Amino acid sequence: MSDPGLRGAIVWAIVPYVPEAPFRVWLGDAQPVATISSAADYARQALEQRLDAEQTFLVEGKLRPVLLLQDRPLGLLPEIAGLRMVRLEALSDEQQRSIREHQEPSLFHLAAGRKYGLGKEMAVDLNALVRVHQTAIAGRPVGRLDDYEMRSVGERLAEHLDIDLEPLVTALVEERLEELTRPG
Repeated sequence: MSDPGLRGAIVWAIVPYVPEAPFRVWLGDAQPVATISSAADYARQALEQRLDAEQTFLVEGKLRPVLLLQDRPLGLLPEIAGLRMVRLEALSDEQQRSIREHQEPSLFHLAAGRKYGLGKEMAVDLNALVRVHQTAIAGRPVGRLDDYEMRSVGERLAEHLDIDLEPLVTALVEERLEELTRPG
C-alpha cells in the first residue's frame, strides 16, 4: 500500500496561540523580557530602529490535534497548512447539536473513535488556519479524513473564507472543452 501522505491526516502538533497585545519580546540573554503594549508601538520602535523588525516573541502554545490540509511532496518548505480543532464538550449543548446536525458551517464534525484517532468528539474549526512546522508534529497521523470529507472541508473552507474560485473553474472548464472539441 502506498503512503497516503499528509493531506487529510489528523496529527498531534505543537501549535502556538495567536500573539496578542501586550506583546512579550525576548531581547536576548541577560536582557529582561520586553513588554510592548501594541502593534503600533512595536512598529514605531522598529521604524525608530530601537528594535529590529524581526524579534523572538514569547507566545503560549499547546499540543493539540490538527487536520493537515496539504502534502509537501517536494519537501521545499518545512511548514504545512492545517486547521485546529475544538472539543465539542467545551461548547454548549445547543452548539454541539448544531455541529452534529451540520448546521454550523464553520465547524466540521468528527466523531470520537478509531477512524479519526480521537478519544473525544471534536470539530475542525474552519476559522483556525495554522502553519505547522514539520518538526512540531508529534509522530505519525492518529487518524484521517477520507477524500469525500476532505473535499467537503475544502469546499466549505473556500466558501467560508470567501475565496473566489470562479477564474480557476472557468479556466479548467475552457481547457476541458477545448480538449473535447479538438479534432482527432
